[in-house]
Amino acid sequence: MVNMLKILVAITVLLIIIGIALLGGRIFRLLIFKTAKTKSSESSWILAIMGLVTAGLAIYYYINNKPDAIISMWAGAVLFFLGGLLQIIARRQLHDDKTFQERLSAGFEAAQTGIYAKLRHPGKTALLLIMLGICLATRSWWSLGLYFALFVPAVLYKISQEEKELLDQFGDRWISYKEDTKRIIPYFF
Repeated sequence: MVNMLKILVAITVLLIIIGIALLGGRIFRLLIFKTAKTKSSESSWILAIMGLVTAGLAIYYYINNKPDAIISMWAGAVLFFLGGLLQIIARRQLHDDKTFQERLSAGFEAAQTGIYAKLRHPGKTALLLIMLGICLATRSWWSLGLYFALFVPAVLYKISQEEKELLDQFGDRWISYKEDTKRIIPYFF
């Protein structure tokens, strides 16, 4: 029997190694999933709680039921890896800036290159992929339900809060950038 939790831990270690290679001393910036600083931390707390509940339920289910590995679980492991890789790429493109907002302040045009030319919130896309991967890899249908019912709306709420802040700060330039990019899924949404 394949232990998917061990596979997810191994993928996490691999992502840390890749992160160190690409980010060096800035490895802890991988934990920053925000695009902009908001006035209130309410949306961050909601997102964190929903994420912990969803991931906790998935891991609890897996430990108690130890399901046999099926194709959807392997697909979940791949999504987990791709989400982590996307987060590394997004963080690397911000260079020394902690958030996309800081990068925009340094030079609006320079911030609109690479992945940010297609996606406004690649860190949120990465977070969605990571959590979906955990839900699928553990074969917890309850956590998958929570993912869609609570976690995805929490991410969308966080995005709306950040975009209000960016609109207030950058005005028409943000609107123009927003029209040329998608929120979290390239060419779609």
